[in-house]
Amino acid sequence: LMALAERDILVLEDDILLGQLLCNMIRMYRIGLPHLSLSEVDACQMMRERDFHICFLGLRLRTGVCERAVALANAKRIPTLLMADAEGLEPLSIQPQRGLVVQKPASEEMIRDAATALLMQEAVR
Repeated sequence: LMALAERDILVLEDDILLGQLLCNMIRMYRIGLPHLSLSEVDACQMMRERDFHICFLGLRLRTGVCERAVALANAKRIPTLLMADAEGLEPLSIQPQRGLVVQKPASEEMIRDAATALLMQEAVR
């Protein structure tokens, strides 16, 4: 398995404080190296420029649900951890092909376990 610090992780969250918290948690648990994006347009651009090992996507953004980011992650075969609110994935017309969903507010342990599970699935493929 790849050294954890070498994994590039995209974090899409337009609430900057929540995004920074997620990035800090990713570093603290040594899940990988987080790259924070505050907009879906920016996140899609980052996905085109770099190969990410996993994407953490906040489902609901101020601009709507993150369908373009999910579609691009699917196209690039990037495992996706979707952070959804109580309404879940109902507003999402496209589902992540390799994805897990955690419901906000999720504990750090839940997020860590989901990310680890996704990365383990990938290691076995």
